[in-house]
Amino acid sequence: MTKVSTTVGSDWGYAPAPEGADHFKLKEHYGLFIGGKFVPAASGKRFKTINPATEKVIAEVADGGEKDVDKAVKAARTTYDKVWRKISGRERGKYLYRIARIIQERARELAVVESMDGGKPIRESRDVDIPLSAAHFFYHAGWADKLSYAFPGKSVSPIGVAGQIIPWNFPLLMVAWKVAPALACGNTVVLKPAETTPLTALLFSEICQEAGLP
Repeated sequence: MTKVSTTVGSDWGYAPAPEGADHFKLKEHYGLFIGGKFVPAASGKRFKTINPATEKVIAEVADGGEKDVDKAVKAARTTYDKVWRKISGRERGKYLYRIARIIQERARELAVVESMDGGKPIRESRDVDIPLSAAHFFYHAGWADKLSYAFPGKSVSPIGVAGQIIPWNFPLLMVAWKVAPALACGNTVVLKPAETTPLTALLFSEICQEAGLP
C-alpha cells in the first residue's frame, strides 16, 4: 500500500482575496471627463486622492475650475441639442441598460475602489452600494420610454443640462441616483463628485465611454 503524505508545504496559504486590488490597475492621473473624453484641467493643476486607511496616495485627479465648468456645460448642451433630446425614450433606455450591465461586469473593481477611496467596509461597497447603483440604472432604463404613461394628459419633455453635486459617503450610488433619472428623461449632466472620493465617478465615465453614450 502506498503511503500518502499529508504534510503541508511551507508555501501553502490563502488564495488571493476577491476584494484585492491586484486584478485591476488604476491610472496614476485622471483628467476631467468632458465631451466624451478625458482632458486636463485648464489650469493644469491636479490634486491627490488618498486612501484613508493607509494614508497613501491612490491617484492624482485634475482640479477643475470655472473655465472647465463652462467647457463642460457647453459640451453637455451641445450633446443635448444635437443628440440626446432628439432620440426616443426607447433608445435612451438602451444606453442605460448598457451602463447597468457594465457596472455589474465591473462590480468587483468598483467595490474595491469605492472602499479604497472612501474608507468604507468592503462588505458595504460590494453588497450594497455597487449592486444598487446597477439597479438604479436598470430601473430608470425601464422608465425611459414610459414617461407619457406616468403623466397622462401632460406633455413630458426634457429641460436641458442638469448640474449635479454629490457627497463623499456613497459616491457611485449617488452618481446613479442623480445621473440615471436625468438621462432617462432626456437631459444631459454635468457632475461634480466630492474631491475626497472622486475615483468611482471617474470610472463611471469610462463606463459611459464603453457604453457608447453620446
